Parts: sequence; C-alpha cells; structure tokens
Amino acid sequence: MKANEKRGTVFGAEGDPAPVRFDLANLHIQRYGDTAIASYTLMISTALPDGVKVASHNESRVIIKIDNDWKVVHVHKSPAWQAPHVPS
Repeated sequence: MKANEKRGTVFGAEGDPAPVRFDLANLHIQRYGDTAIASYTLMISTALPDGVKVASHNESRVIIKIDNDWKVVHVHKSPAWQAPHVPS
C-alpha cells in the first residue's frame, strides 16, 4: 500500500493522489495450451471534486504464447450496464 501511495494510486493517500484508478473485477482466465482467454470487468474510478465517478466495461483478451512470450492478439470491450439497461 505504501508503494502505491508513493505512485499516487490510492484514493485518500497523502500528497497528490492520481485522479484515475483502474481495477479488475470478476477476472476469469482460461488456458488451452499456448492460448489463453482472460475476461473481466474493467472498473475506471475518477476522483472528481464532488465525489468518485465509476465507469465499467466488460473486456476479454485472447493471448497466445509466441517464442516463449505471451502476446495479446485480440481485445474486445463493451460497456457494462446494470440490468435493465435504460439509455440516457
């Protein structure tokens, strides 16, 4: 936690905390040999003068092992809405 404070990545940390924070929720990884699929909800929290705003996106990434290194070869992102979705 102290290392994150120094980088400014903890809300409420002493000094000047970063205005944006990224978190992963519901991370699920499936591996099939040299191919892996990661799916999760990316939560982006922004510190604003009147409070914290949170935006969510469902993402999936396809990662393959090439020459002993893992490389992301595909990313899909879509907004995460609470059901039922009512467009604004």
